[in-house]
Amino acid sequence: MPDAAYQELAKLWEAVFGEQPPVVAEPGLTARILVTCLPPAEPYGFVARDED
Repeated sequence: MPDAAYQELAKLWEAVFGEQPPVVAEPGLTARILVTCLPPAEPYGFVARDED
């Protein structure tokens, strides 16, 4: 049975690709594939409350 980290990555994989991962791989490999396929995240910024 896959560990908890793999199960979470499998959920993300399904959200990205629309299906369960075709094979059970180590979580590190699954994470590398997802990072390669996902678009880069927008930069985060902070706005002071008085700048609203």
